[in-house]
Amino acid sequence: MPLQLPGRENRLAEPPAFSVREVADEIAPATSTPYALYGHSMGARLAFEVVRELRRRDLPPPTRLYVGAAHPPHLRVPLAATADLPDDAFIDQLVRRAGALAELRDEPELRELMLPLLRSDFAWIKRYRYTPEPPLDTPVVAVAGVDDGEVGPSDMLGWARHTAAGFGLRTVRGGHFFVKDTHEELARLITADLADEVGPPEEDEVHVWLTGGAAGANEVLRHYAGDVRASACDADGLGLVAVTRAHRAGVAVRRSAGAPPEAVDLSELGVTEREQIEDAAEEDRHWLAERAVTARRALVAGAGQEARLDAFPDLGDPGPWQVQGWQVLHLPLHTPGGAARGAVAVPYGGARLALFTLKDRTR
Repeated sequence: MPLQLPGRENRLAEPPAFSVREVADEIAPATSTPYALYGHSMGARLAFEVVRELRRRDLPPPTRLYVGAAHPPHLRVPLAATADLPDDAFIDQLVRRAGALAELRDEPELRELMLPLLRSDFAWIKRYRYTPEPPLDTPVVAVAGVDDGEVGPSDMLGWARHTAAGFGLRTVRGGHFFVKDTHEELARLITADLADEVGPPEEDEVHVWLTGGAAGANEVLRHYAGDVRASACDADGLGLVAVTRAHRAGVAVRRSAGAPPEAVDLSELGVTEREQIEDAAEEDRHWLAERAVTARRALVAGAGQEARLDAFPDLGDPGPWQVQGWQVLHLPLHTPGGAARGAVAVPYGGARLALFTLKDRTR
């Protein structure tokens, strides 16, 4: 059931103004029966705020909140800085960075139609200010496009801190507007998730489970009836399990909350990697070291000791990292026990990631 904001599509003739309270008013009558919400890009922050508004009204929460292609609400949106650019520069940024229609550059009628709406959306994003409140009592599932260069899967992991009821991440084929390009795949994903179904990973997919320890691997494998391969890692009672259909995978995890910089053992890294860390600003050394060490451990777990030979060329690159034919994905994790950092390595590029949490297992 689409909720159409004014000024969009079939409401194009209306001024494109709205408020969170107005959107909540429209949804409130439907809360007497089980429901879920999906918000995409700007709509993800809007849906998040609507759920908080419904909570303030003591109305039943959704069974799930799905958020697609959006930075978590406590972080700024880098693309929002384009809101005040001249028209040509504004459109160029949207086309290059967010996958907007290239025709906006050259078709005056389309441009005249869409610019007021786009300006309004980006003005709302720029004005948005996150106000801390208790985490939601609603599970949150973040959805990222594997080709979205503006909001990647690692960016969307930050949504985990906004729920106390369970968090998951899925990646789908497509860019920032996958909601239009791959809507059938998205519909299947949501349908399966609402039914608590976990099918086997596809050929280009890796399932990663956050558990309460390495012992959780046996619990994870109970979700799979088919032939799958699993790799597990445990760090102080926090575990990651990677599941693939046929390819090998490597996984690593370490807790990071409150750890001093010297707590990271750099002996597993090569000379050039240690030099990169030493040359970095002092405030950046710890997280660079953590990323490098977890990535190296995941790579070695998957590819073997020969993976120690090649250095990671740029530790500041958000990734995924490509090394010796392997792809390393970084996982900044938010758990009830604090921050953690994980990494998963798979022997192919363009891997789609699905992150699940074993309920009541993380601390």
